[in-house]
Amino acid sequence: MNASLLARFAREAREQMIGCYLGMPLWYPPVLAISYAQDRYLVAVLETPGPFCFLGRRSPFEGARAPERMDRLAGAEIQEVSCPDGNRVLQIDVVTRGREHLTLSLVLFGSAGAAFVSRDGVAAEIVGRGSTRYDDVPASVTPAEPINPPFRMLITGRPGSAAPFAGSRPPRDTENAVVLGPFSSALDACEVLGQRVLDGAHETIIRRVTRPARRKVESLRRLAMNLESDIETAHTHGEERRVAETLAAYQTRIPAGATHVDLPDLYDAEKIHAIELDPPDPIHVQIEKRFRRVSKLEKSLAHSTKRLALVQKESEELEASLRLLEQARTFTEALKLVEAIRAKFGIKLDDKAPPIGATKKKKDQEKTYRQFDLDANWFAMVGRSNHENDEITFKVAAPMDLWFHAHNVAGSHVILKSRGGKGNPPSAIIQATASIAAHYSKARHSGLVPVIYTQRKYVRKFRGANPGQVTCEREKMLMVPPKLPEGEEE
Repeated sequence: MNASLLARFAREAREQMIGCYLGMPLWYPPVLAISYAQDRYLVAVLETPGPFCFLGRRSPFEGARAPERMDRLAGAEIQEVSCPDGNRVLQIDVVTRGREHLTLSLVLFGSAGAAFVSRDGVAAEIVGRGSTRYDDVPASVTPAEPINPPFRMLITGRPGSAAPFAGSRPPRDTENAVVLGPFSSALDACEVLGQRVLDGAHETIIRRVTRPARRKVESLRRLAMNLESDIETAHTHGEERRVAETLAAYQTRIPAGATHVDLPDLYDAEKIHAIELDPPDPIHVQIEKRFRRVSKLEKSLAHSTKRLALVQKESEELEASLRLLEQARTFTEALKLVEAIRAKFGIKLDDKAPPIGATKKKKDQEKTYRQFDLDANWFAMVGRSNHENDEITFKVAAPMDLWFHAHNVAGSHVILKSRGGKGNPPSAIIQATASIAAHYSKARHSGLVPVIYTQRKYVRKFRGANPGQVTCEREKMLMVPPKLPEGEEE
């Protein structure tokens, strides 16, 4: 952003902003928006076609929920707005409700700017791609990069004479250029130019927030291919069963230590099975192993077929939603569709940043928990250890999700979750989830097991509780047989 324009902007913005109270800062990279009065926002675009800032009359995220950041600024009173030493850094000094003095600094030079919240010259939180280049607040940093203003924004729009505050030096090629303006103030110039910069940032936002959805589509496609391969393998269970039955029928005729045997099929005498044997194991042990493998293949076929149908359905729905997003007419409409997609398909947006000074660590792989699909909309999650019980109950489960546990015996926490549908789970789904909780308990060998369930918000840790230990309220009880859903296995 042009240094002289920013200096004039700071002087004019000071008159409007001093004495106002900041709202909760909202951050959809690369756009930071902070309300400071009714229907008035400070908007900073921190990447190309910025960095740039302006005062807008509406939120750039209107109609959509944006991630909250820099929450220490919320409710703070603005004390000063300045551009120190003519640098392209806008500083806003505030006092919080707790009488804490903080400074918000917007770094608006280079191809990637940043926003800092600091106290006594030490940065507490930073957003923006340019944030990695600084260890403290650059109040007196001299820009080391060449000016890279958005020239193209100045040669579009309505005809007019040269603007006193055009936001940049004039473009070199002026033969067919249309210059915005004239403007009576830097605030007006920045608002007009800023809206055009914001339009370019909107495309960046949509591309970034849909990236997890596009990755999920690819993941679902790979999963479907793997399931199809599993199904193809599992379809051999019929042939393998006949081989196992043939071995069982003729086992007394097979010499000890044989490595190969040719035996006639039990159901078709003209068919001969060429069977490879494993000499170290007795023949009856080999037969038992073959029957166990056949049983696993049969279960795998049922499970994989059911799972493939769910995966294909989810993939088709997600791809259809992304195609619908491409047809959105406005940014607001697109963001609403993004929110709907994320809610329906459980796609998370990582809007957390590590604290300044923290040791950099590799991103943890998204943890997977034992999961059972109950139908197209409902699935159950099971903790496999005391620590996992705490994780799925207090980190994964939503307050309205149902929590299940076998009554008065040790066992796993089980959470019933929805894939985005509305309404209460059907009775059959609740019964099936309770049976899963009974199966993963010390009472799994009983005919019927009492299982309690309640909403997760009524489950809490008590003082001195070990991992996995909780207490609950408003619970209901069911008597159910301990079992897993049909076609599922440990």
